[in-house]
Amino acid sequence: MKNDNLKVVHNTISDVKTETSAEEKQLYDVLEKLPQPRKHFNLSDDQKKLWYWFGAQFLKTKQLTELDLIHLQKAAFWLNQRNNNIRQINRLNGKDPFGVAGTVQTFVNGANNVTGYISIVEKADKHLDEVSSHFGLSFKDRKRLAIESVETGQLDLFETFLKKQSL
Repeated sequence: MKNDNLKVVHNTISDVKTETSAEEKQLYDVLEKLPQPRKHFNLSDDQKKLWYWFGAQFLKTKQLTELDLIHLQKAAFWLNQRNNNIRQINRLNGKDPFGVAGTVQTFVNGANNVTGYISIVEKADKHLDEVSSHFGLSFKDRKRLAIESVETGQLDLFETFLKKQSL
């Protein structure tokens, strides 16, 4: 299928000109205001609250676009799941004299394993870390995304070597 709206020029990258539709331009424009969650995202009331909380943080990055709203949905969903599972872990631990019923599942044969609640919390942490990385929200991510500046007084390691070779 050919798209007549796009023009490809095989020169330098600075010479490439493309025409984009209003819909395409909107997808890549940085959002200045957080939209309401889309109905088809099917967020619960708790997840909608998290949508607005995360959204405010993502807007501060000045990198949130229409296409990133899926990451916002993901963040709201997984933090809600994490919160609900921690609530259940704490409820079960409160009923257990040893305080581990929410974290350790013991089977009839005596074997034990972590509960599904702990597994969900771990899975949620993984997904939330991915979202954080996408927006550079953690200190580690910001450091990785930062561009290091080179001191102007720093010498080139090979400068002396090259000068000796040319003599």
